[in-house]
Amino acid sequence: MVQMLRHFGPNWFTVGMGTGITALGAYLYPGAPGWLREAGTVLWLFNTLLVGLFLILIHLRMLLDRPGMKAILHDPVQSMFWGAMPMALTTVVNGFVDMGPGVFGPVAVQVAFVVWVANVAMAVVAGIVVPYMMFIRQDHALDRLTGIWLIPVVPAEVVAASGSLLIPHVVGLEAQRTLLLISMGLWALSVPLAFLILGFLFLRLALHKLPPKEMAASTWISLGTLGTGVMGLVGLGRYMPLVFGTLGQAMAGGSVLAALMLWGFGLWWLAISILLTLHYLKRGMPFNLGWWGLTFPLGVFTGGTDFLYRQLGDWLLQDMARGLFVMLAVFWLVVAVRTVVGLVRRCAWVTGGVPHAQRLAAGRAS
Repeated sequence: MVQMLRHFGPNWFTVGMGTGITALGAYLYPGAPGWLREAGTVLWLFNTLLVGLFLILIHLRMLLDRPGMKAILHDPVQSMFWGAMPMALTTVVNGFVDMGPGVFGPVAVQVAFVVWVANVAMAVVAGIVVPYMMFIRQDHALDRLTGIWLIPVVPAEVVAASGSLLIPHVVGLEAQRTLLLISMGLWALSVPLAFLILGFLFLRLALHKLPPKEMAASTWISLGTLGTGVMGLVGLGRYMPLVFGTLGQAMAGGSVLAALMLWGFGLWWLAISILLTLHYLKRGMPFNLGWWGLTFPLGVFTGGTDFLYRQLGDWLLQDMARGLFVMLAVFWLVVAVRTVVGLVRRCAWVTGGVPHAQRLAAGRAS
């Protein structure tokens, strides 16, 4: 049991991130036909079970393999994926708000709120503890910097955007104001630090060129930072008049303007990410779990584009949101199939490969 758990780390939550955001994208697709919304709901239910299983496995490892978990926290790469846990769980929370009432009834929103509170705690811990470990324990250098530095930092803004979905479901103006202020604080806790890392990432790419091919998909993570920033600004901006009164009307407009700026920056990162991925593919891009980094960032940027469309009603934004979702669906399908094939091969290797050969050799020796 412990031996099996040692192969499970927080990086597996990237599967839940990518699958969950694809499910939400299918359900919220502008003008989505009924079958696509149903497919999104089914995929969300599957992802909810998947993320639940991952949470059980990671907590079991915490109980049974404490040295291994401590080693992950000290590792300069694996430790970053602690931020994947709250981001994967956010897709579950959002699904309970959007799809849950149709499946489970009004209790779904109550479940979403409870899980969101726990998710806030995980996002804040990841955003503080992992950078702290970077400062006192881990070995880093500018030429080894990649987009995965953003993974523990971004969850707070992801959770903030999720909080905007819960505000209209909270009873009482005072409670809505409190939830809005908490969500705004979470957004502010994440975005400035994320932009600091983006600046260093640009410098690293210019001075030291591309990361190794095993980290190729990490170039997409920056796009996710901007996508969730857009979703947070638009989503929270709608409710700013609740806290700031008349001033809030102007702040809501300013939030949309700032969101458009982030969205434009995201288009630049999207173009760069596509070009860099093509560059890697020509030179060989080995498959690993890092390929799930192609899905969640693109998914949240798609969501940010959809948020802007619903706020501004522009047909160009609608068409872009649709096109981005098609790209997301293709990415998810490719990565999901490759992941399943890899798992099957790994299981076949474990059950019929080396251990089996060792047993045969032992039999011959006797």
